Amino acid sequence: MKTQILLLLLLISSQLSFSQQKEIDSINDMFSQIKNDSLYNLKLEKTIEWYRYRDPKINLYFIKKALRKSTNDKDEIKYAYWTRELAFYHEARGDSDSTYYYLNKSLSIYKANNEDYYAHFVKSSLAQYWQDLGEYTKSIKYYNEVISFFEKQGEKEASKVILTKMNLTSLYDDMEQLEEGLKINLALYAQLKTDSNKERFARLCTNIASEYMHLEKHKEGLKYALEVEGVEQNPKATANLYSTIGSLYSGLENYTFSDKYYKKALKIYEEIGLLYSMQIIYHNIGNDLMVLGKYKEAEPYLLKTNAFFQKNDRTVLADSYFVLSELYEGKKDFKKALSYYKKREVIRDSVIGIEKQKAIVDIEIKYETEKTKREKEAAEQQVLIAKLESNKNRNLFLGSIVIAGLLLLASLFYFGRLKAKKKAQLIAVELQETQKRLAIEKQYKDSELKALKAQMNPHFIFNALNSIQDYIVLNQKNLASDYLGKFADLIRNYLHFSDTSFISIPDEVHNLNLYLELEKLRFEEELSYSIQVDNNANSEMLNIPTMLIQPYVENALKHGLLHKKDNRKLHISVSKVSDKLIECVIEDNGVGREKSKEINQKREAQHKSFALKATTERLDLLNYGKDKKIGVEIIDLKDDDKATGTKVILTIPILNT
Repeated sequence: MKTQILLLLLLISSQLSFSQQKEIDSINDMFSQIKNDSLYNLKLEKTIEWYRYRDPKINLYFIKKALRKSTNDKDEIKYAYWTRELAFYHEARGDSDSTYYYLNKSLSIYKANNEDYYAHFVKSSLAQYWQDLGEYTKSIKYYNEVISFFEKQGEKEASKVILTKMNLTSLYDDMEQLEEGLKINLALYAQLKTDSNKERFARLCTNIASEYMHLEKHKEGLKYALEVEGVEQNPKATANLYSTIGSLYSGLENYTFSDKYYKKALKIYEEIGLLYSMQIIYHNIGNDLMVLGKYKEAEPYLLKTNAFFQKNDRTVLADSYFVLSELYEGKKDFKKALSYYKKREVIRDSVIGIEKQKAIVDIEIKYETEKTKREKEAAEQQVLIAKLESNKNRNLFLGSIVIAGLLLLASLFYFGRLKAKKKAQLIAVELQETQKRLAIEKQYKDSELKALKAQMNPHFIFNALNSIQDYIVLNQKNLASDYLGKFADLIRNYLHFSDTSFISIPDEVHNLNLYLELEKLRFEEELSYSIQVDNNANSEMLNIPTMLIQPYVENALKHGLLHKKDNRKLHISVSKVSDKLIECVIEDNGVGREKSKEINQKREAQHKSFALKATTERLDLLNYGKDKKIGVEIIDLKDDDKATGTKVILTIPILNT
């Protein structure tokens, strides 16, 4: 009979392997027909993603295929990408050492190639890795780095900020700050309820339901979980949702429904090979059976999960020991119950409550009572004096155990409080750093508003409207209409770009042309200007900070050329000096800075260059914490110590948008 069963298992295993190999061969045939390399890589990526939580063997086969291809192509970026995918494979298998190794390998490759964008995806995975191991300080460090990086990318990366914040709330949950995590998730719920990405919304509802579950508000949690039960997700997310619903029903003592959803989740976890999640389900099923008094049925589930947690995850091992101790107490095997209680105490990271302490002492007494009873039965023929001596020794033994237990608990309480205090201090430091970053960003926005105010200063608007009025009075309607149209275009452009942090070079040149045409009319045509743009720089793909060049042009007109009577000339040139740098030169043949300063000092109402001051403050904020900074150089042009004008040279790093 045993031989027949063994043969049947071998037959099933061989058929499964044959089926998997047949599927691999079929996919390889499809790949052999793809000639376009980009299409080939895209199809390979989709295939690996599809089998990630469906078939571990096929998933691993194509990951190795992708790694070989990127090695042959000498594509280090792709190699780093597939290395991270290999880490996901080991994570699903519960192999934490291999997961950490491959995540660090992927990160080091990205850093070596200056790929900060992709490196932060790996950092997000490392944050989750450390969170799963209970290393919350390391985890929160990576989460903050990822959120800060993607927030700086602007609205186009808003979805990644949302996802990372959702992950961060799960960290709050692990740190037993459930109310804080729930607060963030409920705010995201209102934001994502109308989002087209239903899978992301479903994951958020699963997180909210889980937090309500831990807060023992099972009805509230069930409402959010059932809201997204039918939403299509990847297998792992679907299984997680079923597991959460099962736990909520278990909390409501509806064990029929909890068993139903646990088994639906277990089926998916088994199909995709998530061993760790399978053990959690086994643990929950065993716990429910134990609550129902079915100790014999619960025991194999709980022992199996306990053995797995000892090898892979000590963060939940204490809970596993506790449930086993209750199981054996229910079976009246007090020796094993006491053993698991003591094991739990060795690895626990927090203080045991008063009621739990009492439970330990009760079990110790029960165990010693049973032991004494057996000793009494074995020594029934002994004399009365021997029995009294035995009782005396027993009482002394119990007293020493109680004293030792109290000392142990006091030590655990002290060191637990000390560790919690240190952890709180580290988190406080992280929060202070986050507050500093937010303060810098606020200053940055304030400086942008100042720059906008400088662009539309009252003097320029007043002069423009006066010029329009003169044309109307002189009945020069065409000139008035043309001037007013240009003025309106310029104001519209300034308002449009005031909401953005960057602008393309062609758009900036267009705005400068409009501005100089209006100023030329105000100078009564006694102004000659030219704008020269290098072909390499005249591209919509090249972006620089908004409202950066115009204040320097305005300064050249008002402080250099305005004080000159005739032959006023202004030249602006824009060129691309390297792949990452734009140079802008603003040169005028005005009276020079020294002469301008003398003239301004003679005026009763001294003119203050608000535009240049606001731009200088903004430059300091733009350059804050950057390796490549915006440079400004102002040169006084002279001929035999006589001022012949001023030259301003701006070196501007190209923005990645």
